[in-house]
This record gives sequence, structure tokens and C-alpha cells, in this order.
Amino acid sequence: MAARLWLDFSTHLRVERQEIPWRVVRGFPNTSGETLAHLHNVSGGILDSDDLELRIVVRPGARAQVTSTGATRIYRSRAAGRQARSRIQVEVGDGGYLEWLPDALIPYGGSRYQQNTRIQLAYGASLIWWEIVSPGREAAGEVFRYQQFASHLEILCDGCPVAEEIWNLEPARYPLDSAARLGPFRYFASLYLCGPGAARLEPEMARVAEQHSAASELLWGASSLRSDGVVLRGLARNGRILARSLTVIWQTAKLALCGRVATPPRKIY
Repeated sequence: MAARLWLDFSTHLRVERQEIPWRVVRGFPNTSGETLAHLHNVSGGILDSDDLELRIVVRPGARAQVTSTGATRIYRSRAAGRQARSRIQVEVGDGGYLEWLPDALIPYGGSRYQQNTRIQLAYGASLIWWEIVSPGREAAGEVFRYQQFASHLEILCDGCPVAEEIWNLEPARYPLDSAARLGPFRYFASLYLCGPGAARLEPEMARVAEQHSAASELLWGASSLRSDGVVLRGLARNGRILARSLTVIWQTAKLALCGRVATPPRKIY
């Protein structure tokens, strides 16, 4: 099913287009000055025939915080030729700010999924973007049982590329528990910080990453991007530990990036 969701943030949230299974009720103001939007998927997850398109525009000077209402489930592909797809296109204007803070992606056993994300930041725009990927439904014995999970992420600042991340996970062909890949870890996450002068935060973020690493249970690392940004990456054996540490790192990063206290997105109203 092809479906589109187009969101426009200025002084308020305007939903320009939404098609099933997408739903956004309205924007909520939060205490740190962003307009909060919850992304709903009324089908409960991503089906093998889905082709989902999300567009987010943050106008100059506007602030937005986008989250999901829960974990994103990627359901089993019912035929070999079926692959779920999602495309995310983001534009943030001069002086604008966007936080992308979804819950984890959970690829079910037998699923095939490809996501493409392109983020364009104007001069003076700022961004915090995180992603958490789980190994699957652990309670159902589906650790790394998905067929394929592919991702392509691009971030551009003032028209210049500052980050490109491409990966294609096929656990049946290339076991993820090998020492060359995830080793003993099951969950992984990334956190991108982008904006004017953000590269200067790399030493501070490296210290934070070291503080939140816990021997064999949790590892974090940080590195600067080509310009205007820092990326942090985390590996963990336990999803709850990873999510908690990511939230604390995000709170520290937001204060350092834009001088504002981080407000976790509320999930229940």
C-alpha cells in the first residue's frame, strides 16, 4: 500500500496530507519550545506491501519534535518478492530545529525492509536525529531472523553533504553475531547532532559516550562528521539499557547544541 504523510511546522503544525495507515492528530506544545507531533500507524506496523512516504518541513525559526506512539513493527514478508519500503524527506529552514525521537524498529522474523532518508538543513538549522534497531521479537525466539534490513541515510547542510550512512543486513547470509559485526550485542542505535558549530561538541560527546559505556553490556562511541555535526553510536545486549542511556545522552547533547533543556516526548495524554 502506498501512503503519504506530509507535515509542515511553522508557528503550529499543519498536516498537509495523510493517507492510511498514517495518522497525526495535532501538534502539542512542550516546555522546551518545540511543537510535538506523534506519528500513528493504524495498521499496527509496516506490512510487506507498504510503500510509505513521510515529508517533514520545518520553516525558518520553527522548532519541531517528532516521535512515534510506540515501537515500529516490521511484519513478515508473505512472498519472496515482497519488500516493505519507507522514504523520509526532511527540510529544516534557517534557524529551524528538528528532533526526531522514535521508539525502536523491530524487524519480525522473515521480514524484508528498506528505508531511505534524506535530510536537508539550511544554513543556521539544527537537528537531533536518533534511531534504535532491535534484533527482532526476542520472546518469540526471533533474534536476527529477518531476511533483510537495508538503510540509506543522507544529511546535507547548506547544500553540502556532511553524512552518508548505508548498510544492508542479511543475517542468514552474514551472521550478525560474528566478531566482525555486532559480536555479543543485539541492539544498536545512532544519534546525529547537526548545526552551526556542532563539530566542536565532539570532545564533550566522546566523554559522555565513555561515561555511559558499561564494559560488556553497553558500548558508546562518538566522532565528528565532515562538518557541522557529531554522530554517536551505541551497542547493547539489552534494549532497555540502550534506550535509557540514549535518552540521557540526548539530554546532554541538546543542552550543549542549543542551550535548551530536553523535554522527553509524552506518550500518553
